[in-house]
Amino acid sequence: MIETPNFLKMYRKQSGIPQHDIAYLLNIDSGNLSRYEKGQRKPTPEIILTYHILFGASLNDLLRYQHKEVTENIITRSRKLITQLNIEKPPKSNIRIGYLNRVVKILNKKKDG
Repeated sequence: MIETPNFLKMYRKQSGIPQHDIAYLLNIDSGNLSRYEKGQRKPTPEIILTYHILFGASLNDLLRYQHKEVTENIITRSRKLITQLNIEKPPKSNIRIGYLNRVVKILNKKKDG
């Protein structure tokens, strides 16, 4: 279940605009919009931007959970790549490993702070 759509429904409800109006503006069926709002589907960039523009919704709020998921994926995959580079030792691997270690350190600080 995706948590971001809770923000979609919250912003729409606060505005008093019915779901079918937003669906019309997005040129999608209101049933599809309902699935986005319930977390059954990940919102597209167009939907995120529409809510941002229409309701002044913060992109940080709308993308909070996707940001968390992407950050976790980058950390996990960076660590795997560092391990692989340490084993294979391709050209310039020290530069790549150093960069990835810095990225992981920064992302962990942001995540924890």
